[in-house]
This record gives sequence, C-alpha cells and structure tokens, in this order.
Amino acid sequence: MESDLGKIKFIHLAETDSTNSYARREASRMWTESPDCEALVVTAEEQSSGRGQRGTVWQSSKGKNLLMTIVVRPKGLAMESCYALSVASALALKESMQAFGLATTLKWPNDLYCNNCKLAGILLESDCERTNVTQAFIGIGLNINQSEFYKMERRPTSMSIVGGREFNVREVMHTIVNKFIEKYRKIASGELSRLFDEYEKSLMGYSSPLLYRDAQGEFTACVKGVERDGRIVLECSDGTLRRYWFKEVENVTLGY
Repeated sequence: MESDLGKIKFIHLAETDSTNSYARREASRMWTESPDCEALVVTAEEQSSGRGQRGTVWQSSKGKNLLMTIVVRPKGLAMESCYALSVASALALKESMQAFGLATTLKWPNDLYCNNCKLAGILLESDCERTNVTQAFIGIGLNINQSEFYKMERRPTSMSIVGGREFNVREVMHTIVNKFIEKYRKIASGELSRLFDEYEKSLMGYSSPLLYRDAQGEFTACVKGVERDGRIVLECSDGTLRRYWFKEVENVTLGY
C-alpha cells in the first residue's frame, strides 16, 4: 500500500503483545518482503503488553485507539541525533491533531497534551552500528475514541472527549504517517535545526515559566531548547541554564 508521500507497507493485527515488540521480531522479514519501502507501519486493535517509556504500561480499549509502530532505516543519522526521530513523531502528532481541529501542546520528552491531560505518548527504540542509527522503531499510542480510563498517574484524555465526536481511527493513522514522512525526509536532507526549532516552540513551558523539581529542589524556569541528544535546556529565573536527561527533572506544575 502507498501513502500520499511514498511507498509504505502497512500491517494490521487483531492483537499482539505490543506493536514495537512485534515490529522488532518481524523487521528482518518485513524488510526482505518490501525492500523498497520507505517505512513499515504496524498497527493493532489490541495490545496485551503495551509499553510506554521506562517500563510504564499503555492502557487502551480494543479498537478504540491508535496503537502503531513506524519502522524506518535512516541513512547517515548519527547516534547522538537519534532523538530527531522522536521530534519528527511529536510534530507529526501535533500537526495531525490540528488537522482534526484539536489544539495540543508537546511535553518534553515524548508526550502530547490537550487541556493539561495526556492525549498520546511516543516510545522510540533504535538499533545502532558504530556511530550511526541503522533501524528505528517509533511506537505511538494515541487515545482516539476511548471515553473511560482506569486510574492512571497521568490524567488521560482522548480525541473524542476533547472533540465531542468519534473519529475514524484509520483516517487519523494515515494523517499521522503522512505527516511523519514529511518530517522524516527533513531529517534525511539535514534540516535538523529547522525541525528542532519548530519542536522547541511547541513545547509546554517554552514561552512561559513553569515550576520544576530536580535532585536539589524546586525552581522556576522556561524551556530554552532541546539538545540533539534529547536533553532539555531550562533557563532559570536568574538566567542560568540547566540541562537534564529524561527522569532527571520533574514538571511540578503538572505533578509529574
């Protein structure tokens, strides 16, 4: 099957443990069967072991949401710039939601929020050889038509809750894939600065200070930028800059 922008192979499953796990197991076979594809896309109606960052669980009712992994084989992408794939995915999600009439914001490092509630998450896994990324698995969980959620640490929402109607999951999926391919091609053509600039300006806390907490305590800061390796750069109220990896700093304003 082809998308509007390139040759993409789509595989849809009734059920799997997780789309990222399935894609990892089947990647070699899928690329052998479709060597000329620009990307492989695995979706599922239901996951028995959906995963988020650092072992968290992704909850989803059967057939209600988008459970997807995009597999790519970038050429010449340095390991230290692998985070660009997460940036491309996040921007693709944000722009897709805008296309469906929903205003969202991005929360570093990998979440999409609407009305201070989590709408989607991204899980990026990659394989490297020497100094370059050889293969990447971009897992996306997007709440589309689910209206009720089990108790979760992060307040969830869905497109249907925000938009007041149900959405076509397949249509949403194709929109995101097409947007991602646009961004992915920018990575391939070396437009990382432009991509990161767009991403940074879309981040929660970019234009207004938020309360954060690190190992030393609480402080107020704005998002100054994001390094190519994924570290966030926060500018404190006194003008000093602090850099953090994921889990080294907490957004107190949201509560996590």
